[in-house]
Amino acid sequence: MRILKTSILLMFIMLITSYTAFAAAPKVTADKTTFDILSGTYKLDGNVNVDTSKFSVKADHAQVNLTSFEVWAQDNIKCVYGNKEDNSLINFAGDDLYGAWNDKTITVKGGTSFKYGDLSITANQTSFNWDTKIADFSGNVVVNENGKISSYNEIKYNVIDKKFLNNDGTEK
Repeated sequence: MRILKTSILLMFIMLITSYTAFAAAPKVTADKTTFDILSGTYKLDGNVNVDTSKFSVKADHAQVNLTSFEVWAQDNIKCVYGNKEDNSLINFAGDDLYGAWNDKTITVKGGTSFKYGDLSITANQTSFNWDTKIADFSGNVVVNENGKISSYNEIKYNVIDKKFLNNDGTEK
């Protein structure tokens, strides 16, 4: 009888934990969707769309872990952060994406492009922290601002202040 009560209690705890994770989970759609209940991971293929409370991702393939709140996406990445209503939309594109709620970051690799108003930046890799609102660009960085083109190895950009930063966080 004690084993039965313990088993029922554990199942109840697992049910509550699963419900909490799913309630806060991103919305995922794809042509092919599988879910591994043991790892809490969606595997998505074809016309992938992952909508989270912070950003949305469109890709050819993705994995979303509901336990660790991480997303990995591959091929034809289009990532949008912000919202249209307050004109704070930020667009990223690239070949590979990793997003983590714990780190509050989105990292896009493989010929990334970033657009915000009249500013466009291309780089090998872009990492964006949605808490600090700072985007870090590295590798063959090309900045096109109102038709003026500049090249860098790496550069930081504060998307709220719309200013480039030095490595120590001060304004350039």
